[in-house]
Amino acid sequence: MLIIPAIEIYEGKCVVLNNGNFSDRVTFPQSPADLAKSFSNEGFSFLHVVDLEGAQRGLVKNWESIESILAVPGVKAEVGGGVRSKDEIQRLLELGAKRAILGSIAVTLPGLVKKWIYEIGASRISIAVDVRNGKISHGGWLEEAEQSPTMFMMELKNSGVSSFVCTDINAENSFQGPNVGLYRELRPFFPNVELIASGGITNVDDIEKLHGVKVSGVIVGRALLENRIKLKALLRFVG
Repeated sequence: MLIIPAIEIYEGKCVVLNNGNFSDRVTFPQSPADLAKSFSNEGFSFLHVVDLEGAQRGLVKNWESIESILAVPGVKAEVGGGVRSKDEIQRLLELGAKRAILGSIAVTLPGLVKKWIYEIGASRISIAVDVRNGKISHGGWLEEAEQSPTMFMMELKNSGVSSFVCTDINAENSFQGPNVGLYRELRPFFPNVELIASGGITNVDDIEKLHGVKVSGVIVGRALLENRIKLKALLRFVG
């Protein structure tokens, strides 16, 4: 199972949002590149990078920070947050991103995203599945679609997508634990995709529970930054 440390960026700084609220941010002192180095030095070189400012504004904003992370030797990353054009996808890949994460654009213009998948390759694109109260959210988590996660994922899977990052927004940074039931419900419908869980990870027991429902990976963010979880405690899950 992959353990994927998260780096979330706003105005060039490492931050987390309280309950998905862009106006209620906690800022951390490390630069994005320094944080990437520290994760890599601990043996976790695959990172989940999100331009939160980009997600809010609808286009990638923190190019300099993203480039600094991807320039760290040995680091590989999936990068998302406001990625809504083919040019942005290609620029991220040229900078060294393993894959670009598409969220809102996959909800609002799925036909266009399917075209990009065909042109760029399904292995270079991951889809963000952001869920609030059983519905897909988009537009920086400010808008709600009528689709269920299962319907949304099925449409994209049929176009070749094999990697989904699934976040329960209500659990995100709540420290109340992940929505294990969400992943337990999704896994039987998508047994052969890379299903990455995100949101609410507070302790090692949470990761044990997610491992039990056979997710492919777990994204861990704030709990690491606030030393609620030590990276070394997670090494046993890797592999």
